[in-house]
Amino acid sequence: MGLELKFGIEGLTILPEIVQIQNVEILRAILTSIKTVNTLEELRQIYQ
Repeated sequence: MGLELKFGIEGLTILPEIVQIQNVEILRAILTSIKTVNTLEELRQIYQ
């Protein structure tokens, strides 16, 4: 839901990538970063 609120429908396009992540620390970093990143590409850099 945070992705959609921050980035609109486009934010949901990366959800399939995030769902595959099993590392809890990376998932926490993503969750925290949603508040501060400005683009989806910045968010992707956290887990790629």
